[in-house]
Amino acid sequence: MSDAQPDKQEGDARGHEAVGAAFDLLHPGVQKQLWRMGWKSLRPLQVRAIHAILEGRGHAIFSAATASGKTEAAFLPILSRIADAGDGSVRAVYVGPLKALINDQFRRVEDLCGYLDVPVHRWHGDVGASHKSRLLAQPAGVLLITPESLESLFVNRSANLGGLFGALAFVVIDELHSFLDNERGLHLRSLLSRLARLSGDEVRQQGGLRIVGLSATIGEPELARQFVDSDRPGEVRWIEEKSDGKEIKYRIHGYRVAPAPADEDDPEGGAQRAEIARQIVSHCKGQANLIFANSKADVEEYADLARRSAEEQHLGDVFLVHHGSLSVEIREDAEATMKSARTATAFCSSTLEMGIDIGSVRMVGQIGPPGSVSSTLQRMGRSGRHGGEPRIMRVYVECDEPSADASIFHRLHLPLVQAAAVSELMLEHWMEPCQPPACDLSTLSHQVMSVIAETAGAPASEIHLRLCGKGAFGDVDAKLFAALLRRLGQADVIEQMPGGDLVLGLLGERLRRDRGFYAVFPTAREYTILHAGQPLGTLEVAPQQGDCLLFAGKRWRVERVDDERREIHVAPARGYKRPSFAGGLGDVHPMIRRKMRQVLTEDKAYAYLDEQAASLLADARAAARSADICRQGVVALGPRKTAVFTWTGTRVQATLQAMLAGCGVASQDEGIALVLGVSEDEARSRIKEIARQEHNPLEVAQMVQPKERRKYDWLLGEDLLNISLARGWLDLDGAAAVLAELTGRKANPQT
Repeated sequence: MSDAQPDKQEGDARGHEAVGAAFDLLHPGVQKQLWRMGWKSLRPLQVRAIHAILEGRGHAIFSAATASGKTEAAFLPILSRIADAGDGSVRAVYVGPLKALINDQFRRVEDLCGYLDVPVHRWHGDVGASHKSRLLAQPAGVLLITPESLESLFVNRSANLGGLFGALAFVVIDELHSFLDNERGLHLRSLLSRLARLSGDEVRQQGGLRIVGLSATIGEPELARQFVDSDRPGEVRWIEEKSDGKEIKYRIHGYRVAPAPADEDDPEGGAQRAEIARQIVSHCKGQANLIFANSKADVEEYADLARRSAEEQHLGDVFLVHHGSLSVEIREDAEATMKSARTATAFCSSTLEMGIDIGSVRMVGQIGPPGSVSSTLQRMGRSGRHGGEPRIMRVYVECDEPSADASIFHRLHLPLVQAAAVSELMLEHWMEPCQPPACDLSTLSHQVMSVIAETAGAPASEIHLRLCGKGAFGDVDAKLFAALLRRLGQADVIEQMPGGDLVLGLLGERLRRDRGFYAVFPTAREYTILHAGQPLGTLEVAPQQGDCLLFAGKRWRVERVDDERREIHVAPARGYKRPSFAGGLGDVHPMIRRKMRQVLTEDKAYAYLDEQAASLLADARAAARSADICRQGVVALGPRKTAVFTWTGTRVQATLQAMLAGCGVASQDEGIALVLGVSEDEARSRIKEIARQEHNPLEVAQMVQPKERRKYDWLLGEDLLNISLARGWLDLDGAAAVLAELTGRKANPQT
């Protein structure tokens, strides 16, 4: 039975009539394939989607839980629409955020085409040249692709674009939520607007290119609608399938951990983590599970500790690793093992958060506090996919046991408090609203280079029209765009020909030829880890020869580091050392920090906390009451050290730090607070002073450090960076609200 198929037929006679009417709209070849696949009914989401796509003409978003049949909801009607279109152009493009998801959905879409003459293609770095050549020679059917590979087509196959996409009718965006609030999504919006320009008369007569978004977790539908159609968001159909009503089993496990020793190889710290791993093994025993962690280092270490614990207990369970630094072969082997119905548990980063089919998962674990509500819901939705199965999630949170002279921040057990705050917000059915990027001159610089590469040169006015006037960068006016072009010209990224066309300069050509050009997010130059000539994956920073290394779920010793070829050669070892990876956690929303204050303030008991977690929370609440941090916003930590408790999110916190820096006060970010190196009286005085001021965004932006936050910020120069930060990154209104609460003043919106 398909994942998209209900476990039994449901509904009254009216429901059966609706299903029948929707089924009758499908192409006969699609109907025949569904019968062959054993489908006995359609889900309500699929019924509504079929009517929306086959009887309507606009864009749509389908929102439903994981494994609810969203892919089929989109492609059953789309395939019915394009089944008889023939070749001469790709008719539908599926855009997915991960290559693994592309591969998984390729099989699902191909299955639906069993009785259709509709070829299904995929295009990414692991697809062979012969498959790509066939598509270019005879474009038709469905193409599954990542945004980065779509970018490569614009840059490297510009002569083929008209033939590939001239009659493109549909674009399906999977995991839409993952594109809504970052530069990768802005990049995709730009590519979509450029795709729409390629549409021929046939598509225009039918109303233009249609976009269908799919997602399980969208906190604010209006923002998703604006992503799909910024001009007419109200006309984007929103089709939602409410919660499936599954039973949820949820538990937070707390652990008291002694202060970490200075020596990373000290066995004490490893022994404490090993005890946590043993409990994870007991929860995973005999079933398939996913265990997420907030860092790749934790993924590697806990997988290693769990494997060794299982061996000591003579268990047959398999423990795997899956994260973005591993080789494709290792990741695909882990996916295949999970799908094979073996009793395997994968320790993973966010790479398995998306809807890759890895079979039935009994339990989802989370090591460390969840960073967002949306991510937690997405991860929880990976369990209990079959009818009658509950969704099971366990969160494992370490809290350092504070020493006698520990600061207030160490006594608050903030990882546990954050986990409880996220849990409470889930129970309240709140989810983070996405904040789309604004004035992103880094991504715009990338797209300027891309359009020039596509056109082999174009006038500035034409590039502005494509990218800003009718593109994704509508918040960049002609004056700012001209300033950006001048800066790119000074950096030799672009140059102007005598006839007026802009072409790539020497630096621009070098950037375009780099294999990392197609992605708008930063990509580090990496070392490849090799064992017996086989690649295991990559690291950004090379260890030293002789170091021990945990990688790909195994222990290695570094035999040789080749800096010229950027290779790390390893051999099996018994040693133990946590690996070091680049990257960090994402932004925390202000609502989570406000909820953390509420968790510390109230006396409510949370049924989902285990005994140790409840004890840790009680200690944290006692510490918060003793220091009066939830009521007093400014608290002295010493004669020249004061904490200002802001209880706000990452971006507001950074804005406040820049405001303080403008007044000559340095601060240290402690998450829920800023620590100032001044007395309590001076801190209160400075906070009042800042609250009274009208802040010029450009002046505040000048104090932001670091300024370079996106891939091509280094090209912009300080003046343009300040404009980009002022218009698109600072949160002056959020900062004003925090300052008003701290001083008892009424907040005035900043401009």
